[in-house]
Amino acid sequence: MPQLTRRRFLATTAAALPLSRFAFAGFSYDAVPCVLTPEQEVGPFYVADELIRPAIHEGRPGTPLHLHLKFLDTRTCKPIPSAAIDLWHCDASGIYSGYTKASQHMGPPEGGPGGRPPGPPPDRMPGDPDHGPGGPGGPPPAMQPTDKLTFCRGLQMTAADGTARFETIVPGFYEGRTNHIHMKVRFGGHPADDTYKAGHTAHVGQIFFPEDLLLPVMATEPYSSHKIHRTTAAEDGIFQSQGGRTTVAHLINTNPIPNVPWIAEITIMVDPTATPKPVGGFGGPGGPGHPPPGL
Repeated sequence: MPQLTRRRFLATTAAALPLSRFAFAGFSYDAVPCVLTPEQEVGPFYVADELIRPAIHEGRPGTPLHLHLKFLDTRTCKPIPSAAIDLWHCDASGIYSGYTKASQHMGPPEGGPGGRPPGPPPDRMPGDPDHGPGGPGGPPPAMQPTDKLTFCRGLQMTAADGTARFETIVPGFYEGRTNHIHMKVRFGGHPADDTYKAGHTAHVGQIFFPEDLLLPVMATEPYSSHKIHRTTAAEDGIFQSQGGRTTVAHLINTNPIPNVPWIAEITIMVDPTATPKPVGGFGGPGGPGHPPPGL
């Protein structure tokens, strides 16, 4: 008979748990049962030692996004204070800071002016069609940083009520991926030199947005200037295979007018004592929190 682990117990009893209501960011909303939020892959564009700061947009153009996060301990259903939350995503043109030259090859189609070299884009990941050398299941190519820019990257420590807030922009898209934001949750380290040092990674995830609300925003500048096929959530292999439906943010307001901020919130369930196994191709040697060689 298989051992009934804490995670399996929580998963099998989630339906019996009552839904709680939490006051958060000035709003009250139904929280999900205290079951672990699925792990999702870290991707090839993680940069360590991001700055501790709430505003990470650095003036990049795009629809402003006020992202309100709440973190709960799956063991107790209580808020988690003093967790370090790493957040990073591409800008409205699909470009990641730290990798601007590499990111630019992911935009225009093959062969055209300014287009990427023939072949799959450099960031394809397991779960995406034709994701890169080695065929399905093969390792993705290592990515080398190309600059020291920091836009759309930052860290926040959770407050006593388990919340963390970021001011950024609605992320753009690039070939093979729908709009998303990357996230790590770390514990046991310490703030130092405007960043967060040491500690262990208890959760790696991605945040998504409702497709029907993204469409009108993607039709506005600067997103509409990105002339490639936009991958939808239904076409995104990572969203489909790594529990993306469970990490779609809830939007308080849905006004698609440019420069009118989106206000989005999401609750993430974490076991602070966990050291989850890497998901996908970029967990890196040594487990989550360690980029693959070359990053």
